[in-house]
Amino acid sequence: MVKTFIRRIISLIEWFMYKLIGPKQREFFKNKLTDKQKHFIKKFMFSGKWQRQEIGLAKHRLYNLGFTKRAFSHLQDLSRKKDEPYLSRLANWELALWHANLYSKEDARKCLDLLQQATHDEKDPARLRQKTIMEAECYEILGDILAAKQVLAPILDNEEHPDVYLAAANLESDMSRRMDWINKALQLYNITPITLDEEKMGNEPAYDCIVSERKNSQVETTNTPKVTVIVPVYNAEDVIHTSLDAILSQTWTNLEVLVVDDCSKDSTVNVVEEYVKQDSRIRLIKAEKNGGAYVARNLALQEATGDFVTINDADDWSHSEKIEIQVRHLMKNPEIIGNTSQQARATNDLKFYRRGKPGTYIFSNMSSFLFRRKEVMEKLGFWHCVRFAADSEFIRRIKKVFGEKAIVELPTGPLSFQRQTSTSLTGNSAFGYHGYKMGVRREYEESHDYFHQTSENLYYGFPEQTPPFAVPEPMWPIREEKPNGYRHFDVIYASDFRADEQTVMTEVKEIRSLIKKGLRIGLAQLFQYELSPDKKVNRIIRDLLNGDTVQMVVYGEKITCHTLMIRRLPVLKDWQKYIPEVKTDDIRIVVDQLSQPNSETASNYINQCEKHLKEYFGKSGIWYPQSPNVRKVLQNDVNSVTLSNKAWNQGELIIEKQ
Repeated sequence: MVKTFIRRIISLIEWFMYKLIGPKQREFFKNKLTDKQKHFIKKFMFSGKWQRQEIGLAKHRLYNLGFTKRAFSHLQDLSRKKDEPYLSRLANWELALWHANLYSKEDARKCLDLLQQATHDEKDPARLRQKTIMEAECYEILGDILAAKQVLAPILDNEEHPDVYLAAANLESDMSRRMDWINKALQLYNITPITLDEEKMGNEPAYDCIVSERKNSQVETTNTPKVTVIVPVYNAEDVIHTSLDAILSQTWTNLEVLVVDDCSKDSTVNVVEEYVKQDSRIRLIKAEKNGGAYVARNLALQEATGDFVTINDADDWSHSEKIEIQVRHLMKNPEIIGNTSQQARATNDLKFYRRGKPGTYIFSNMSSFLFRRKEVMEKLGFWHCVRFAADSEFIRRIKKVFGEKAIVELPTGPLSFQRQTSTSLTGNSAFGYHGYKMGVRREYEESHDYFHQTSENLYYGFPEQTPPFAVPEPMWPIREEKPNGYRHFDVIYASDFRADEQTVMTEVKEIRSLIKKGLRIGLAQLFQYELSPDKKVNRIIRDLLNGDTVQMVVYGEKITCHTLMIRRLPVLKDWQKYIPEVKTDDIRIVVDQLSQPNSETASNYINQCEKHLKEYFGKSGIWYPQSPNVRKVLQNDVNSVTLSNKAWNQGELIIEKQ
């Protein structure tokens, strides 16, 4: 009876959320909650708890851990569970999104089929809207614009929603009609319309021709807070005028614009110097050496005099009302430390990009973060000096010190169009952000979260004398020299370092012994499918990482080493994507035990592991059975591997320090 009552209460809440209040109101309530409160509601309040958890685990393994074969197959199995219709629908939805994100004609057809199964008997209007937008996108990929417009037409007639309007904009070949739809989306948030500069059209991409229609008046600078706008630039000669023109057109005119050139090799500096001559609010700062966007930001933050500080990336357009909206919110709410506005990702021809989000174009813009300079600098200092991804670290650090509600994500509508190009950092296949954290970004997030939890001092100085915690080399401001593009280590350990303390201690003892010999060790995180995807790298391993003699190496890196050690065979069982390229002539595989019940399955298991080993690293290696039973299985039933005639002993490693 109690469970029935709870289910009825939950159903009533769901009905209220999706029937009586609109998307703007839901966004308002969402922004009043802390991250922990949102997690609690998702986990305990809404129905289908275990089904969503099951799908969530599969998604995490698929996207974050890179099990693109087994996790994908698992989703397919879940989609066929006709006795669990809700679970089946959720699985079909994720499969549809997977295919949609591949942007090919074949995958568009598969997505269309899966969307029908995923939304059978669906009542949630938000999910149905997302489905419609994705259908329109698929038809566009297939070249059937008429079908795309037809599928959008009913929802355009019945619902005013900005994502729907941006989806409609994507289908227009005529730029004036495309702009009409974009302005309909802006109008829902009371944002003044935008136009295109006709004099520039034809000579520049539409993105670089955007002009915000001006309000009747601008905010007077007298007795108003000053805002420092930091603009890091590198080789931006073709795009910097778009961001600077947008900044100088802001209705909030009390600005200090600090442009930091990160040793550009083109004529960026010349372009900025012309702007400096035209507007006294702009100042150019030149970095002495290239260190990445966050070092550039910190150079400007050192010299900032504004009451508030915000960022504008060199290639991104911002609406003229953006800064005013964010500043007025902080002026009205003195207890708030900072806020963000929203954005949409747009290509040069003003077509909008989901970046992995189902039927959603508008989302929070982390780089729009506007904060109180004195309060933040007094408690926290500067941004972390890494090459990318430090916005989230900075914001989490602020929340750790000032509280979860110190930062507000304002539901402003798209006040920025983040430029989507094939060369954008966030579009980089290995180091970019595609809507989920994997590889180097996953490692960075785990690393900074661990530091935040274990350190009493979260103040970062600048210049940074000693990094607060170790990060992978691709994030270093000053990277290593790489002969032929490769970094060298004496030994690489490839393992799942999320294992329990007793398990990882075997490797830890070996690593400590090698460190005493003056050797340089790299750790490559491979995942064991059966371990919970939520598990983090063991704290003992975290404490070993020092960015020098022991480093985490990540997907996208190229490594050479004397010896590659694999001490946890299950990490080779299931194929995974996010593995660094490692070249070596010496691979050692230590086999402690085989969990398979008989020799036939053990043989298949070993063959599968060896197959993946060769796919990852180009060759097999020497296998070291650690027990008579394991040796017997390997000798009698596996013909493909090379067995050592003795058990593993670290003394086998004879390496001269290079």
